[in-house]
Amino acid sequence: MGKDIGDRLPHGVMTAFDGTSLERKIGPAYLLVSTDPDGRPRPCMLSAGEVLATDDRHLRVGLWPGTHTSQNLARGASIVFCFVSPGTVLYIRGSVHPLPEAPQAQLARFEIEVASVESDVHPGMPVTQTISFDVERNRSEVAANWRRQIEALRA
Repeated sequence: MGKDIGDRLPHGVMTAFDGTSLERKIGPAYLLVSTDPDGRPRPCMLSAGEVLATDDRHLRVGLWPGTHTSQNLARGASIVFCFVSPGTVLYIRGSVHPLPEAPQAQLARFEIEVASVESDVHPGMPVTQTISFDVERNRSEVAANWRRQIEALRA
């Protein structure tokens, strides 16, 4: 059973999504779960290049326009953002607000206002890995693209 730890993003989340050192943040993936109009959960995998913590109460996300998830967020669907790393499992819940389009990026931009953060750590059964991905193209190109996306989220 999870334990409520407040309504602020912990330091580890703030660091993971501070928009810096993106080359070193290639790999971990994060799950954003929204709700479809029929009530079914809709998972979406995100990277550190698609999420920005603007302060300890707000996350911004950039999604492909027109996806099911971006449509769900545009209509204010409920969300849970899952942050998993070795020794840490957090469920971040909040309300979502669309942001204006960024002229320099093809992103649907949204801001999540954190309502609660829940820890789901089980003593004696620690999480040892996160969900992760690899890239088949030049990592510096990926990081450069992420930097553009993060700048669009800052705007």
